[in-house]
Amino acid sequence: MTNNLLLKTKPKTLYLYGFMLLLFVFSVKANAQSTTVSGKVTDESGIPLPGVNVIVQNTSTGTSTDFDGLFSINASSNAVLEFSYLGYVNQSISVNGRTTINISLKEDVSQLDEVVVVGYGTMERSNVTGAITTVDVAAIEKTPVPNVVEALRGQVAGLRVTRGNGQPGSGVNFTIRGINSLGEGSGSVSDANQPIIVVDGVPLPGGNLSELNPDDIESVNVIKDAGAGAIYGSSAANGVVLITTKSGKAGKPTISVNASTAFNDVTNRVNIMNGDEYVKFLFDSGLGTTLNGTLNANELTNYVNGNSVDWQDELLRQGISKNVSLSVSGGSDQLSFYLNGDMYQEGGIVTDSDYNRYSLRFNGEYRPSDKVKIGARVQLTKSFADETSNTISEFNINGGFAPFIPIFNNTPLGDLYLPDGSYAKFVTNDQFQVNPFHRYNESIVDRTVTRSYVNPYVEIGLADGLSYTLNTFAEDRSQFYGRFTSSNYIDGDPSTAQVQRQNSVNYLVDNILHYKKDFGKHGIDATFVYGFQKNEFEQFDAFSDKLATDLLGYNAIDDSATADQRFSWDTDESGRVYYVGRVGYDYDNRYVVTLTLRRDGSSRFTGDNVYGNFPSVSLAWNANKEKFWDADGLLNALKFRGSYGTLGNDRIGTYRYLANPVVVRSTVLDPIDEDDDGTPDGAVERNIVGYAKGTLANPYLKWETSKQLNVGLDFGLLNNRISGTVDYYNTKTTDLLLPEIIPVINGYESYINNVGETKNSGLEISLKSNVIENEDFTWNLALNWAQDKNEIVSLSRGSKDADGNPIDDPANGWFIGQPIGVIYNYKYLGVWQTEEVTEAAAFGQVPGDAKFQDVNGDGSITPGEDRLFLGSGNPDWYGGITNTFTYKGLELSVLVEVVEGVTRVNNFIGGYTGRNNQVAIDYWTPDNPSNSFPRVGGSGNYDGGRGDAVKTQDASFVAIRNVSLTYNLPTRFLEKTPLKALSMYVRGNNLKYFTDFDNAYSPEAGIGAYPITRTITFGTSITF
Repeated sequence: MTNNLLLKTKPKTLYLYGFMLLLFVFSVKANAQSTTVSGKVTDESGIPLPGVNVIVQNTSTGTSTDFDGLFSINASSNAVLEFSYLGYVNQSISVNGRTTINISLKEDVSQLDEVVVVGYGTMERSNVTGAITTVDVAAIEKTPVPNVVEALRGQVAGLRVTRGNGQPGSGVNFTIRGINSLGEGSGSVSDANQPIIVVDGVPLPGGNLSELNPDDIESVNVIKDAGAGAIYGSSAANGVVLITTKSGKAGKPTISVNASTAFNDVTNRVNIMNGDEYVKFLFDSGLGTTLNGTLNANELTNYVNGNSVDWQDELLRQGISKNVSLSVSGGSDQLSFYLNGDMYQEGGIVTDSDYNRYSLRFNGEYRPSDKVKIGARVQLTKSFADETSNTISEFNINGGFAPFIPIFNNTPLGDLYLPDGSYAKFVTNDQFQVNPFHRYNESIVDRTVTRSYVNPYVEIGLADGLSYTLNTFAEDRSQFYGRFTSSNYIDGDPSTAQVQRQNSVNYLVDNILHYKKDFGKHGIDATFVYGFQKNEFEQFDAFSDKLATDLLGYNAIDDSATADQRFSWDTDESGRVYYVGRVGYDYDNRYVVTLTLRRDGSSRFTGDNVYGNFPSVSLAWNANKEKFWDADGLLNALKFRGSYGTLGNDRIGTYRYLANPVVVRSTVLDPIDEDDDGTPDGAVERNIVGYAKGTLANPYLKWETSKQLNVGLDFGLLNNRISGTVDYYNTKTTDLLLPEIIPVINGYESYINNVGETKNSGLEISLKSNVIENEDFTWNLALNWAQDKNEIVSLSRGSKDADGNPIDDPANGWFIGQPIGVIYNYKYLGVWQTEEVTEAAAFGQVPGDAKFQDVNGDGSITPGEDRLFLGSGNPDWYGGITNTFTYKGLELSVLVEVVEGVTRVNNFIGGYTGRNNQVAIDYWTPDNPSNSFPRVGGSGNYDGGRGDAVKTQDASFVAIRNVSLTYNLPTRFLEKTPLKALSMYVRGNNLKYFTDFDNAYSPEAGIGAYPITRTITFGTSITF
């Protein structure tokens, strides 16, 4: 028996079904008729993307967007359009009967197929064999800081950025993969481990990028290993930051304006004593038992009258920063240009600490034919800094090392003003209690920097795949520094002044031969370079210990050398010549090998040691390109990498292979005999300049050498919605350039030598993911984590025990088998309490004293046997997490930075044995049996090594580093206006530290330094 519906249906019903079927077919055909669909394609910021490919899915019909990102294509009303653009995620969208479609493309977070900048050229990501991280420039733009390196905080695995000084216009410290070198002495460890910064192919001397406008940056790539860095040879031992500035693109001129205003405040505040707490502290310290016997006269008057000064509140204010940037770019197929003018003005959070920077950049390129490119990059920058706030230091009128000490030393019961309303010179009758506002009024410190450079280049196509590039660079950087203190600055002292003029010139010439060609499945990418770079430096100083007048400030210094005026002139020059070869070979885009050799000659060495050879080899296997690979599987991309190479370091002073005398200045009394009777009538002070023997010559100095191993893998999951990188590295650095103590030879006690060895290893992980992605809402996640461990293997060859084993150098804080910068001290356990009288007495202490660990158990705390390694300033691990959410035109980005396992001595906490302490701490008293800090007074609890042990704290932190909220106005609202894009934003930087390192401006800054600031920025970006 059949159940066929058609056999059971009546004829009339069949006719009805047939008619309905005809209607359906007609409807489908009608809907399938072609119509014109048009619209605009932009990036996530609303900037038009010219040249986007638009095709009707499953057909060959296609078009591309014009200069304004506009497109027009014929498609059926039920078709699916597919949009593709290099560096962006492909996106498909259904027409659904619409005739107008506006779409924004998202950047491809996988970065597996992009073109990246490498040394002296570019390379497809799939052919990169070294450890190179490409930074999201959009993330840099969302960070409201004027220094591009600081904007990288928490965004690159293995790159650690710290800032211990919030002075407007100051630089930052940063390392890549930790510390390898001890430096030429303990004071230069940071400089010896600083990565180089390469801007448009030119290694820049120094690492302060405050003079570079972040808006000019097109791309940032961080080179970490020898496989990628060996092409920079001796410069790359500590890593390389490659920065490429923007260039014009063919099309109608685009005008962009970015304007913002920021409000700055101190990130964290220190808990300062008020008047009552201060009086109690004096009593508890044993400095007195009555007010009359404890307080100075004016302190007593202010205390009785209820007057108190919070020096922190008085000195710190809200700062305001303003930034305006205007750029124009465009051109044709033959000529393109990029022009940007920028004004950055920052009012510091301390009086008289302003910084203004003005910059102009022009990048242009002319292409008269397919084989010739002629271009130039030009930058002009001028900055003005008022650094008068640095004269607060009470110990050194030139600024000293701790200019903000009065915040923590001045009594809250002192006098800010005199009865006549002027500033008091000293807040009490104690002349160490200086009034910083008086010193502001009686001093001037100015710094002006002018920097200009031109970077012309020519690229010529010589043959198929072969090109020659001449890249040249010339930079002039001049700095003026002027300091003046009036005759009223310090009682009894005359006015003083200093004028300093510095000028440095940097030249570079690179001859680059590049060959790239595919032969079927075989590909060759070769680069050869011959070049040189030279730096010249000169500095003129004029000092006056007694000016004739206060009216002219430091301009009162004239050109005469007298007993009160002296001059100095210093010059320096250094240079490097290099030969570079890099050959890359790939087979079928699956197997890649890169061989690099660089030969560097440095003027910092002499004889046979001038030249150093730095080779590397690196390999990569693109496993996902194999035939057996399932491209549609869970793991759609996988690449293995490995590299080994040698890099060098020549970061010592110029001519250190020569004997280095020390300039000695002293003041003597020169007798005078005015009546020529042979008997002195008096004496006059004379400034005497002489020389003393310093370090001995060593013509055998040679390169400090780092041998680096790196293995890593890159992967992509779920069609690259999740992508990541994992790297392990191991570095061994030998022939460290360090001072070595020698038996006294003709007055010399040391010389610079190649001694010592360190090793460094670590693990880095980076992950990126499109967690949620639909038409209205997206959630992108970026995470990085790094761990680097360094260890001192050996030091001076003469520092060995009887068995020939290397021994420590405690004076510099260097210990064999321990990290660089380790803290070696007593372990603070808390405070002896009243119920522990007997136990405390056994150690010669009383309740309220600091309790330390008796390591050897002999019943006493002895310096040689009871110290431990408590930690170091190098973190156990560090990283960052960035979450970016978009909903239609809104975008929210939050970056959290994490640094764990850091130990530091908190010097904001003072000695607490006298009056010069204002940080409020929870110290022990019989009525307050605190276990945090010992009793105050003269017991030695806060002095010397034991005091540092008490103040040693965990400086790990979690920081809300950056938050950015942006609204991009939909393009449909701009169609009848000259605007192409409009966005408004609010951004925050250094918003909050979560740390146990309390009573400090930040867990990274020391006492007396300019406080670290928190910034809230409001701005808008407009594109015409």
